[in-house]
Amino acid sequence: MTFAFDEQFAMFDITPVENQFILEYLPGAKGDYVKVYLYGLLCCYHPKKEMDAGSMSRELGMTEEEILTAFRYWERRGIVRRIQDHPPAWQYVNIKQKTFAGDEPVDTEYVQFCRELESCFDGIRDFHGSEIAACYEWKEDLHLSQEVILMLLKYMVRTRGKHFRIKDAEKTAMMLSDEKAFTAEEAEQVLERDEAMNAGFRKVLRKMGKRYNPSDANLMLYRKWVQEWHFTQEAIEDACDRTGTSDPSLALVDSILEQAYRSRGETDRPLGKAELDAYEQERKNLKQVLSEAGQYGPVTAAQRKLYKQMTEMYPQEIILIAARECGTKRHSFDSVLRLLESWKERGFRREEDIREHIEAFHEKEEYLRSLRRKWTSRDAETGQKTLQMLDKWESELGFSREMITMAAELAFESKKPVSYMDKILTGWAEKGIRTPEEAGKEIRERRRKTAETQGRSGGKGVTAQQYEQRDYSGEQEEAMQRMLSMNGGDGHA
Repeated sequence: MTFAFDEQFAMFDITPVENQFILEYLPGAKGDYVKVYLYGLLCCYHPKKEMDAGSMSRELGMTEEEILTAFRYWERRGIVRRIQDHPPAWQYVNIKQKTFAGDEPVDTEYVQFCRELESCFDGIRDFHGSEIAACYEWKEDLHLSQEVILMLLKYMVRTRGKHFRIKDAEKTAMMLSDEKAFTAEEAEQVLERDEAMNAGFRKVLRKMGKRYNPSDANLMLYRKWVQEWHFTQEAIEDACDRTGTSDPSLALVDSILEQAYRSRGETDRPLGKAELDAYEQERKNLKQVLSEAGQYGPVTAAQRKLYKQMTEMYPQEIILIAARECGTKRHSFDSVLRLLESWKERGFRREEDIREHIEAFHEKEEYLRSLRRKWTSRDAETGQKTLQMLDKWESELGFSREMITMAAELAFESKKPVSYMDKILTGWAEKGIRTPEEAGKEIRERRRKTAETQGRSGGKGVTAQQYEQRDYSGEQEEAMQRMLSMNGGDGHA
């Protein structure tokens, strides 16, 4: 006769868990270890026909090695007992019985580890059962030797004091494992480096007037400055002085170092006080250029990038000249770079050459403004096109300012006076007219022919014989008379 529960019984039943387990064993254990213990407890109350480490790993979504590690942990805690190795099997120990009977764990390696831990730290630091178990896990989970673990714990007492947290020590243990420091010699090198980091950061704190033990986040920040950005201790402490405040923050120091690091580009070369000085000078120079260009506010990454391009072309004084030119016209900051590029293309290298060029440019602008004052149109073509046309009239066509002014007088009422002037001057160049006298004669001849044509056609002008259908009556006639008088003509047809 046999008896058994229905296969679905376990689904709707309960598994009793002792409060002593919850209060004494659960808090110090990893979540996965608790998961394995509870699932094994379920299997004790509701055995399955086929249950091994492989089956449990599939049920819990863990590897077989993780399952076995968890059971070894509970074995060390004395609440499971290993009864065979191949295949591995455990018995659950009644926690109340263990307490009353005073049973000790049977893991001899664990017992030996506890004894050595106690002897190494006798009178210095008392380790609780869960703390010892956590330290021993580093041996199995992180593959650290017992010698390395004891070395690590002594290091924590030396650098953090005897009341250090095991969680903090675990982070250092993980660092040792990540760097494959499995021997005492390898671990010693890593810990010495880490201790140097700790001492260096404490110097930074003292420099800032702070008095507290560095946190893991603090040390990570310091490692970044030293290992990733390659700043020297002198440079880091100097950055504290550059914060410009009596109560500097680590975030502000980090910002100064980051900007200095980015400004120098990716490099493995140590960055010292000289590099910070160079960055500070560069920052001041950029602020000066931005001020001349009429740009205010915090310096942006885009502005630093533009300024770097500028310094690759010209020294600071020439950059400032370009910034002033753009600032007076309220142009954007990138226009400074474009102006410098135009000077570079023209072959200007010396400050004297550039100043002469600017002086000539302003003289041309003033002359063009005087021409615009002669026109009735206030929406006249201006800017770069006008300057280009002036270069054409003077350099290509070879006209004097007197001749150009004469053409501007004729463009008095034109909607597009610059284009109109260009047609007049181009026509004069084609006819070989080079002097004001020759131009005046040509204008009088054209007026005479126009008058004759209008007489024959009953007053209707022939547009082909006029400049863009202009009739020189009224104010335009007076302008022409002024030109003729200025150039020695008699003003008569």
